[in-house]
Amino acid sequence: MKGALMLRVRHAVSRVLHVYADWRIGATDAEKRCYKKTDSILLTFDDYGTEAEIGDILAILSAERVKAMFFPIGSWAEQHPALMQQLRGSGHVIGNHTYSHPNLLKLSEAALAREIEGGIQSRWLRAPQGRANSRVRRLAQQRGYALCYWSIDSRDWTGATVAEMRHTILTELHPGAVILFHFHGAHTRELLPQLISDIRARGYTLTGPGETW
Repeated sequence: MKGALMLRVRHAVSRVLHVYADWRIGATDAEKRCYKKTDSILLTFDDYGTEAEIGDILAILSAERVKAMFFPIGSWAEQHPALMQQLRGSGHVIGNHTYSHPNLLKLSEAALAREIEGGIQSRWLRAPQGRANSRVRRLAQQRGYALCYWSIDSRDWTGATVAEMRHTILTELHPGAVILFHFHGAHTRELLPQLISDIRARGYTLTGPGETW
C-alpha cells in the first residue's frame, strides 16, 4: 500500500514538473545564437521606428558592411509600407515579431496562432520580450518558424546611455553573441559606429553581407 502511494505521488510530481516545463520561459543555445553556424557577432533590431531612425541605422550598417536581423511588429509594418520596402531592399534578414507584440504566454492557442500568422512572413520568429515556452515553440515550428532569441540585451529600451550600453555589451561580449537593440532605442544610433569599432578591435567579426544561416 505504501509503495503504491509513493508511486502515485511520484506520478503526480512528474505531471506537475511537465506542466511547469511547458509553461516556463526559456531559450536553447541554438535560439540564443539565432542558429548561426559561425562565431560572428550578430546585431538585431526589434519593434518599430521612424523614417529617420531606420534610415540612420541602415546607413551605418551599410557603411560598416554589417548584416543584421530586423524584427518589425506586423501591425506597424502594415501602416508603414514604404519603410518596410526600404528594410526589405536593404539585404538584411527580416523576421516575424508577431502582429501586435502581446505576451504570448497569456494567449489561447488560437490567439497565439493568429499573432504568429499575422506577423511578417519569414523563417524566423522573435517572441515579444523573449517570452516563449515549449507551447510557443511548438506552434511556431508547425508554421515553419525557428525562434530567434539573443544573448546580450543592450537595454536601449530603458533609455540607457551610450556609456552604459557600451559597458554592458563589451563586458558580456562572447563568440557568436546576438545583441538585442530596438529601432526606437534612445541612443542606439549614437552607439552603433563606436560599438562596431570596439567589437572589431577586440578581434571579433560581425556578421557580413555574404553570411547566411
